Amino acid sequence: MIVPTLPLPEEPRALKSIARTLLDEAPKTGLPLVVAGEWIADPLWESWGGVLEERGMDRERFGQIVAGYGNELRLWVAGERPWQQYISGLSGRVERRLPSPQSMSNGVDQPWRHALSRVGVAPEDEMTCLISRIGELHLLYDVAAPNGKEGSTRDALAASAIVWAGGRPRDPEVPFGEGRSGSSSAALAEALGRFLLKDPAYPPQCVSG
Repeated sequence: MIVPTLPLPEEPRALKSIARTLLDEAPKTGLPLVVAGEWIADPLWESWGGVLEERGMDRERFGQIVAGYGNELRLWVAGERPWQQYISGLSGRVERRLPSPQSMSNGVDQPWRHALSRVGVAPEDEMTCLISRIGELHLLYDVAAPNGKEGSTRDALAASAIVWAGGRPRDPEVPFGEGRSGSSSAALAEALGRFLLKDPAYPPQCVSG
């Protein structure tokens, strides 16, 4: 797959100066604001948003990725990372999380992928992110990669996962979702998405985060 390279904008020195002042003069309140990254996400979206929307990424998901790269953002503001290193790293991170053209055109898979956005995750997220969010949603899960052959060429769908609500052991009467893929994280993302499809009202307001 050929992924279009996002154009790297010039360093926004005025924004950096404002953020640095906030860190220096009010670190307790300034640090969370700087790391959250909304102040840098807005101008970057102006540059990248058109391309990203065409590739299936919306503004909310983009903001989550920027926030997830918040420590590197802080290091740039503090003068410990050059702009080129930060923006190149963020660009690569964003591009790796874009849906593939195949998945976007796949009419079967697209609904469960879209359902994941309800709970702030994406099919390409790492296992730790998925597990954390599943825990916050008070759901249970199991993942299996038979005989340690995850991703093997002999079995392209080596990993399987299931996500369900209720208790352990799983009650067959409650909603559940299943997924199979070449990696445990992809299988778990699919299982979560398919669970959400079966329960459109989920998550309840109290755990929507």
